[in-house]
Amino acid sequence: MSPNPPASPEPATPTAETPTMSDASLPAGSHGHRLGVLEATAFWMFVILIGLVAGFTLISPNFVFLSVNNLFTIALNTAQLALLAAGMTFLLGARQMDLSVGSNVVLASVLAGKTITALAGTPDEVAMGDYPNLALAIAAGTAVAFLSGALFGAVNGVLVTRFRLSSFLVTLATTAIGLGMALVITHGANVPDIPRALQTGFAVRRVLGGVPMPVVIVAGVLAVLWFVLAKTRFGAHTLAIGSSPEAARRAGIPVDRHVLSLFVLMGCLSAAAAMLDISRFATTNISGHQTDALQAIAASVIGGTSLFGGVASMSGTVIGALIPVVLATGLVIMRVDAFYQLIVVGIIVIVAVAIDQKNRQRMSR
Repeated sequence: MSPNPPASPEPATPTAETPTMSDASLPAGSHGHRLGVLEATAFWMFVILIGLVAGFTLISPNFVFLSVNNLFTIALNTAQLALLAAGMTFLLGARQMDLSVGSNVVLASVLAGKTITALAGTPDEVAMGDYPNLALAIAAGTAVAFLSGALFGAVNGVLVTRFRLSSFLVTLATTAIGLGMALVITHGANVPDIPRALQTGFAVRRVLGGVPMPVVIVAGVLAVLWFVLAKTRFGAHTLAIGSSPEAARRAGIPVDRHVLSLFVLMGCLSAAAAMLDISRFATTNISGHQTDALQAIAASVIGGTSLFGGVASMSGTVIGALIPVVLATGLVIMRVDAFYQLIVVGIIVIVAVAIDQKNRQRMSR
């Protein structure tokens, strides 16, 4: 009897230390080269960020750009964008994207605001600023926001994974659907009478020697997401799927389930951004958040994440989120018309795409 043939080795499941771009033509050591490219990108983006801060500081009257209040405003604005950009980093790393995050934020904030004002007291009490059931209303509103965000993300994920539709086209369509639902619910008007206690007790509350509480919480969330992306099997699977979905399937990774979980994560982060938004301004912003998706994608790509999947950097994303916020704040201080900020966002997106193309060329070499 002939000996049994040796069993063919099973594909290894990618880990956080496994190179995640599966192009066989890349030479040995290319994973380290990719890390070097990411680090170089993050370094130069940090240099640009410092240059912007220095430039706006010098040209602002009485160096108002570096005032404590302005820095806290920048930190709060960055916190909202960084939440969305972090979720986008996971999606782009898996070769997906979500253009509907702005609509998701609007819808979640509307549903949260409606829930809070409905449960906080009677209509007359709420109109007078009296909220006898404040704690219950805020807890329920927060739960509704996260349920709405997660469900919105799940719908996107199911359409992409079950029906094999392009995430670009799916989320472009759900952008209109989500915003339309918010407009139907509110009849086109912002939700009024959201308790000011959300501002005083959370949005403007200072901790750790004067840092706004939302900034501390978001920093903690980003630290957890960095660890998940860089150090866990979940992060390694995300990048492996972005490198080659078919190779990931052959390695035993549940690709569809994983991609669905990424869209749900994006939805939850959108809900968190929505709660931060209404707590800061004590109202919803139906006409806003139109450029949230573009800014989130730009922040991710500027930080080194590839539009074509397989490469992602959470620390670079944070730097990338700071750049458009610093630019917008500097333009406001310089009294530049707000309409020009849309032009700046478009330019940043073009720059981000150019950086991504350059990084891909360097990595392929």
